[in-house]
Amino acid sequence: MTEETTNAPVTGAEAEQKNVATHGQTSNTEQKTKTLNDILPGEGTNLVYISGMLQGQQVDCEGPIEYTRKLDHPQWPFIPALPQYDPSKCKTPKFDWGKGEWVDESEEARVKQLNDLTKKVASITTDVGKIQETQEAAAQEKEANDKKDDQVFKLISAMNVQLGVINTKLSQVTSKNDNTSVKPTASAQNTQNSATTEGGVQ
Repeated sequence: MTEETTNAPVTGAEAEQKNVATHGQTSNTEQKTKTLNDILPGEGTNLVYISGMLQGQQVDCEGPIEYTRKLDHPQWPFIPALPQYDPSKCKTPKFDWGKGEWVDESEEARVKQLNDLTKKVASITTDVGKIQETQEAAAQEKEANDKKDDQVFKLISAMNVQLGVINTKLSQVTSKNDNTSVKPTASAQNTQNSATTEGGVQ
């Protein structure tokens, strides 16, 4: 038994494959291999990072991976591989979906966060101390002002009492003067009347 091989003419894609296999290059250099990004409609990119829970496993940052849709903003669990969502700034990146940005989960980043928080707490403690001092000073100032207000009130009350006494005395003096001025007028009239009577005219 002998096998016969016939060299039938090969056409189209089969010829291209045979040419690549035997010669290591294609004869059609104008045709570029298309990617999924070339045929997907819309803006954005189809290269994405994955950060989130997938099939019960936590994935912090995998990618970039080619996706079947183009994205221009994060859509859980996919983050587009765009400059504004670049995870390379983080040593151990994990996407914070609440903030919409990558956060660094490395030990160095946690130590830095702890140091920053310690500084903030110290600053807040200092600020609270200053606020307490200000409140104490304000309370002392208020107490001093209240004492001054009490003294002013007592002084005004004493002045009102004195003015009342003076007013009473003035009223008494005025009433004595009224009584004195009325009596001379009456005696002057009596003197005038008696003078008229003595003069002979009645």
